[in-house]
Amino acid sequence: MLYILDTSAILSGIFFDGEMATSPKVIDEIKPGGHSWRLLEYMKGKGLKIMKPSEEALKKVRRAADATGDMASLSEADIEILALAYFLKGTLLTDDYAIQNVAREMGIEYRPILEEGIKEKFYWVYRCKSCGRIFEKYYEICPICGGKVGRVRK
Repeated sequence: MLYILDTSAILSGIFFDGEMATSPKVIDEIKPGGHSWRLLEYMKGKGLKIMKPSEEALKKVRRAADATGDMASLSEADIEILALAYFLKGTLLTDDYAIQNVAREMGIEYRPILEEGIKEKFYWVYRCKSCGRIFEKYYEICPICGGKVGRVRK
Protein backbone atom coordinates (compact mmCIF):
# COMPACT_ATOMS: atom_id res chain seq x y z
CA MET A 1 0.00 0.00 0.00
CA LEU A 2 1.20 3.51 -0.82
CA TYR A 3 0.63 6.05 1.94
CA ILE A 4 0.75 9.79 1.26
CA LEU A 5 1.69 11.60 4.47
CA ASP A 6 0.77 15.14 5.41
CA THR A 7 2.63 17.03 8.12
CA SER A 8 0.44 15.68 10.94
CA ALA A 9 1.13 12.09 9.83
CA ILE A 10 4.88 12.69 9.95
CA LEU A 11 4.70 14.44 13.33
CA SER A 12 2.46 11.73 14.83
CA GLY A 13 5.50 9.51 15.31
CA ILE A 14 3.51 6.53 14.06
CA PHE A 15 5.31 4.18 11.69
CA PHE A 16 3.27 3.21 8.63
CA ASP A 17 4.02 -0.19 7.14
CA GLY A 18 4.24 0.25 3.38
CA GLU A 19 5.55 2.68 0.82
CA MET A 20 5.41 6.32 1.96
CA ALA A 21 5.56 9.59 0.05
CA THR A 22 5.09 13.26 0.80
CA SER A 23 5.52 16.56 -1.03
CA PRO A 24 8.29 19.19 -0.94
CA LYS A 25 5.99 21.81 0.63
CA VAL A 26 5.22 19.44 3.52
CA ILE A 27 8.95 19.04 4.08
CA ASP A 28 9.28 22.86 4.07
CA GLU A 29 6.81 23.06 7.00
CA ILE A 30 9.22 21.15 9.26
CA LYS A 31 12.13 23.29 10.38
CA PRO A 32 15.60 21.80 10.93
CA GLY A 33 16.46 20.79 14.47
CA GLY A 34 14.30 19.57 17.31
CA HIS A 35 11.89 16.68 17.71
CA SER A 36 9.84 17.32 14.54
CA TRP A 37 12.97 17.30 12.39
CA ARG A 38 14.13 14.04 13.97
CA LEU A 39 10.76 12.43 13.21
CA LEU A 40 11.07 13.54 9.58
CA GLU A 41 14.61 12.18 9.34
CA TYR A 42 13.42 8.88 10.84
CA MET A 43 10.65 8.64 8.22
CA LYS A 44 13.15 9.39 5.44
CA GLY A 45 15.35 6.61 6.81
CA LYS A 46 12.35 4.26 6.60
CA GLY A 47 11.93 5.08 2.90
CA LEU A 48 9.76 8.23 2.83
CA LYS A 49 9.95 9.60 -0.74
CA ILE A 50 9.60 13.29 -1.50
CA MET A 51 7.70 13.81 -4.73
CA LYS A 52 6.12 16.73 -6.54
CA PRO A 53 2.64 16.26 -8.06
CA SER A 54 1.77 17.17 -11.64
CA GLU A 55 0.45 20.63 -12.53
CA GLU A 56 -2.75 19.01 -13.81
CA ALA A 57 -3.31 17.31 -10.42
CA LEU A 58 -2.74 20.65 -8.65
CA LYS A 59 -5.36 22.30 -10.88
CA LYS A 60 -7.88 19.54 -10.13
CA VAL A 61 -7.36 19.95 -6.39
CA ARG A 62 -7.88 23.72 -6.63
CA ARG A 63 -11.11 23.21 -8.59
CA ALA A 64 -12.38 20.67 -6.04
CA ALA A 65 -11.43 22.95 -3.12
CA ASP A 66 -13.27 25.84 -4.80
CA ALA A 67 -16.32 23.59 -5.25
CA THR A 68 -16.41 22.59 -1.57
CA GLY A 69 -15.49 26.06 -0.33
CA ASP A 70 -12.37 24.77 1.44
CA MET A 71 -9.82 26.71 -0.62
CA ALA A 72 -9.36 29.43 2.02
CA SER A 73 -8.62 26.76 4.65
CA LEU A 74 -5.92 24.96 2.66
CA SER A 75 -2.23 25.85 2.63
CA GLU A 76 -0.06 25.28 -0.42
CA ALA A 77 1.32 22.19 1.35
CA ASP A 78 -2.25 20.88 1.78
CA ILE A 79 -2.99 21.43 -1.92
CA GLU A 80 0.24 19.73 -2.91
CA ILE A 81 -0.37 16.68 -0.71
CA LEU A 82 -3.91 16.28 -2.06
CA ALA A 83 -2.58 16.51 -5.60
CA LEU A 84 0.10 13.93 -4.84
CA ALA A 85 -2.49 11.50 -3.44
CA TYR A 86 -4.66 12.07 -6.52
CA PHE A 87 -1.72 11.70 -8.91
CA LEU A 88 -0.30 8.56 -7.28
CA LYS A 89 -3.67 7.04 -6.30
CA GLY A 90 -2.37 6.52 -2.77
CA THR A 91 -4.05 6.60 0.63
CA LEU A 92 -3.80 10.03 2.22
CA LEU A 93 -3.02 10.07 5.95
CA THR A 94 -4.26 13.28 7.57
CA ASP A 95 -6.20 14.62 10.55
CA ASP A 96 -7.02 17.87 8.73
CA TYR A 97 -10.78 18.13 8.16
CA ALA A 98 -10.51 20.49 5.16
CA ILE A 99 -8.07 18.10 3.47
CA GLN A 100 -10.41 15.18 4.22
CA ASN A 101 -13.38 17.11 2.82
CA VAL A 102 -11.61 17.85 -0.48
CA ALA A 103 -10.26 14.29 -0.63
CA ARG A 104 -13.81 12.96 -0.30
CA GLU A 105 -14.97 15.34 -3.06
CA MET A 106 -12.22 14.01 -5.35
CA GLY A 107 -12.66 10.34 -4.49
CA ILE A 108 -9.22 10.15 -2.83
CA GLU A 109 -8.95 7.48 -0.15
CA TYR A 110 -7.95 9.00 3.18
CA ARG A 111 -7.48 7.82 6.74
CA PRO A 112 -7.32 9.87 9.91
CA ILE A 113 -4.32 9.32 12.17
CA LEU A 114 -5.19 10.34 15.73
CA GLU A 115 -8.56 12.04 15.30
CA GLU A 116 -11.87 10.46 14.33
CA GLY A 117 -12.15 12.04 10.87
CA ILE A 118 -15.07 13.62 9.06
CA LYS A 119 -18.42 11.84 8.84
CA GLU A 120 -19.83 13.67 5.84
CA LYS A 121 -18.72 16.02 3.08
CA PHE A 122 -19.48 19.71 3.62
CA TYR A 123 -19.88 22.58 1.21
CA TRP A 124 -19.04 26.06 2.44
CA VAL A 125 -19.87 29.64 1.50
CA TYR A 126 -18.56 32.86 2.97
CA ARG A 127 -20.66 35.38 4.91
CA CYS A 128 -19.77 38.88 5.99
CA LYS A 129 -19.99 39.14 9.78
CA SER A 130 -21.13 42.78 9.49
CA CYS A 131 -23.63 43.05 6.64
CA GLY A 132 -24.49 39.35 6.26
CA ARG A 133 -23.82 39.26 2.51
CA ILE A 134 -23.07 35.74 1.17
CA PHE A 135 -20.18 35.06 -1.23
CA GLU A 136 -19.27 31.89 -3.10
CA LYS A 137 -15.66 33.12 -3.37
CA TYR A 138 -13.47 33.80 -0.34
CA TYR A 139 -12.74 37.37 0.67
CA GLU A 140 -10.87 38.22 3.84
CA ILE A 141 -12.62 41.60 3.96
CA CYS A 142 -16.15 42.18 2.62
CA PRO A 143 -15.98 44.16 -0.65
CA ILE A 144 -19.36 45.74 0.20
CA CYS A 145 -18.95 47.02 3.78
CA GLY A 146 -15.38 46.21 4.80
CA GLY A 147 -16.37 43.75 7.54
CA LYS A 148 -14.63 40.46 8.25
CA VAL A 149 -15.77 37.46 6.21
CA GLY A 150 -16.16 34.00 7.73
CA ARG A 151 -16.90 30.52 6.43
CA VAL A 152 -20.36 28.96 7.00
CA ARG A 153 -21.97 25.72 5.84
CA LYS A 154 -23.95 26.01 2.63
